[in-house]
Amino acid sequence: MSGSGPRKYISISVPDKPDSMSPHIKSADELRVIGFNLSDFSRTIQFLICVAGVFIFYLIYGYLQELIFSVEGFKPFSWYLTLVQFAFYSTFGLIELQLTQDKRRRKP
Repeated sequence: MSGSGPRKYISISVPDKPDSMSPHIKSADELRVIGFNLSDFSRTIQFLICVAGVFIFYLIYGYLQELIFSVEGFKPFSWYLTLVQFAFYSTFGLIELQLTQDKRRRKP
């Protein structure tokens, strides 16, 4: 990319009216994560809390998975565990898709 071209800006807006949002979102002003209301915090603090949560749970998940794989005699079953894990992820994804009222496809 050359530095001499015009810059393009992308604007993202959140609708104010609940009827234009997904049915499972109650309010654009309320943010709940694992049952905790984070609406009273600034956007920066909300972001940092969410990032820290993802990082902490990812570390716990990795530690527990390494603990499972370090069990003596488990090595032959590692691919089986991966297959079972994939099956559970797919099943829970399909269940969530069926329980969500808004079934439109969206970009992640």
